[in-house]
Amino acid sequence: MENLGIDLKLIIAQIVSFAIFYFIFRRFISVPLLKFLKKQKEDEELRTVLAEELEERKATLEAKDREMDQERKKALDAALIQGKQDAEKVKKELIEDAKKQAEVIIVRAKEQMDEEREKLYKEIRKKIAQVSVMLVETALRDYLTVDTQKTITKNITQKIPKIQV
Repeated sequence: MENLGIDLKLIIAQIVSFAIFYFIFRRFISVPLLKFLKKQKEDEELRTVLAEELEERKATLEAKDREMDQERKKALDAALIQGKQDAEKVKKELIEDAKKQAEVIIVRAKEQMDEEREKLYKEIRKKIAQVSVMLVETALRDYLTVDTQKTITKNITQKIPKIQV
């Protein structure tokens, strides 16, 4: 075979060399590389699953957040309505209290006016009586005695009509 240019020793050395290379490649490179690639593939699948779960959770959380926003808005609206109702109630109570106070003030003012009117009538009666006595005394001083004047004056003051208030 040497004539053909084939060296059997060289071929055997190459076959042994290839077998050693194949054994080393298979043992130290191929198997760990395949394990590494398999692990990478599993990790990628796990990442995909986790990403999907994360998206689902995110969607769920967003839905819950929207629900909570709606509930908060409803609660706020209810609180505003209740606040308005309470304010109206307080307003009505204040108006009623003010009306009652105004009525009390009006009644007191009327009572004061009645009292003042009564005082004024009494004063006017006194003044009229004094003026009448003075007129009678002045008119009758020259014609009547002092005892007669007193009797007539007393008689006149008693007959003056009582003014009703």
